[in-house]
Amino acid sequence: MFSERLAGNYVTFDQFASVNQASIDPEGFLNSHSGSKKPLVVDECQLAPPLFPALKDWVRVHTKPGQFLLTGSVRFSSRKAIAESLTGRIIAWELLPMDLSEAHEASLPDSLVRIAKAKTVDVDLKNKKYFSEKSYNEYLAKGGLPGVFSIRDTAIREQKFETQLNTLLERDLKLVMATTLPYSSLKLLLSALAQRQSHTIDLTLLSRQTHISVPTIKKLLVAFEAIFLIRILKTEGTEAKSVVFFEDQGEATYLVNGNMDEQTNLLRFCFANFRVQFKYRSEIKSEFFQYRNRGGAHIPLALHVSFEKIKSTLGFVPILGSTPGQHDLASAYSFLKKYPTAKVLFVTRDSTDHCLSEKMRIIPVAKLV
Repeated sequence: MFSERLAGNYVTFDQFASVNQASIDPEGFLNSHSGSKKPLVVDECQLAPPLFPALKDWVRVHTKPGQFLLTGSVRFSSRKAIAESLTGRIIAWELLPMDLSEAHEASLPDSLVRIAKAKTVDVDLKNKKYFSEKSYNEYLAKGGLPGVFSIRDTAIREQKFETQLNTLLERDLKLVMATTLPYSSLKLLLSALAQRQSHTIDLTLLSRQTHISVPTIKKLLVAFEAIFLIRILKTEGTEAKSVVFFEDQGEATYLVNGNMDEQTNLLRFCFANFRVQFKYRSEIKSEFFQYRNRGGAHIPLALHVSFEKIKSTLGFVPILGSTPGQHDLASAYSFLKKYPTAKVLFVTRDSTDHCLSEKMRIIPVAKLV
């Protein structure tokens, strides 16, 4: 692991002895691992809440920055002990599941950054060598989780997904939300969410499908996001309902047994692969959202981005084939009217690449990832 290579010491709280020591005697734990010029890496640190007040006092006395690298599968801001102890003393950096480029050991793409910076959508882009129909389908099936994406055997990979979900729902979920719901009910809710990625969240429908109360589902959505299972995006326009995407699309595929239509597959592939281009460039501020209005206009994935003195908005519409339909075009015009400086990309899996105007382009996904 990268974090192990950085470490002077590496400790994982998946090991009982380590988490027990850090919980019972956190000051002693820190003293026993001090002295290295490299940071102490603590993996799954959220499992030992008593460690964080001790860390707060340690960095008060020992002011050198970069002494600790804390990793975990729970968003730190969702745990009161962590948030209260380390506010102002920690830099939080969120790692996303690997995109297609990272899975193929390629450099971070910049196609969308270039389009966002340009005055028009007419930017010269090349197909990425690592993109193919095979790599596209494999990515949707395998996702980008380390330890899972490289498993070729389908049965073993599915066992790994099941183990991963079991750990998240039986252990990590209960760190951020008190619930007595069985694993089967929690997994059923996740499956229903996976099936409705990019659709507006319908709490009543989810309740009917899962027999979980609406108030509990509301709490679970917050908790699922806190343990990095889903990402809740706001909508803009006249229909202001939130939508859900999965953080890892391999998990989503597993949860629905691969039963998704091709347009949804292309959209979730775009979501998983587009955001890394902005998330991992610290000079760029970005926010993904969805655009909807009551007249039916719909841009399923969009992005506000700002860097230097430039502010830009991009809209992405996955299409099957090489020509956007009338509804897609009408939605694009509505979007451009709402955001006059925006650009719209109609993303396709085929080879069609054609600028419809300075602000609209039909473009292969192979040029964007």
